[in-house]
Amino acid sequence: MDIDFLSGFQRVIRLKDLEAWDIKFNDKDCRIILVDEQRPSTDDDFPWLEEGIGEDRRENHITAYVYSSYHLEEIDEKIFYQVAERLADHVALAHCNVTVLFKNGDDYDTALNELLRIKGYQEYNSTPLRNFFGLSQD
Repeated sequence: MDIDFLSGFQRVIRLKDLEAWDIKFNDKDCRIILVDEQRPSTDDDFPWLEEGIGEDRRENHITAYVYSSYHLEEIDEKIFYQVAERLADHVALAHCNVTVLFKNGDDYDTALNELLRIKGYQEYNSTPLRNFFGLSQD
């Protein structure tokens, strides 16, 4: 299963604390949104761990949301999980926790706009064109 990076992998937006990618392979698509929480990890970031994360709290937390309109098979989830983790590989992972959360939904723009709003940005569709002239849209 190869991802055609020229046609199946597209950055939607890149900000200092949020980045979104549209990814398609094997006729399935998703939007991965990385959010730099800019805070230490908490037990709430790991709801599947009954005992919490214990002493493995790191100085920063990054959440990768994987939105898909399809029911993803286990193999698809594993691939999207690996892609999401690789998108965060450039950070100092010894000092950051990264969680990957899967969300079902087909309105990727609404999901992105909600996370942009939470981080204090305007909606994606109202970002001025001049903000897309550089590598970052800040």
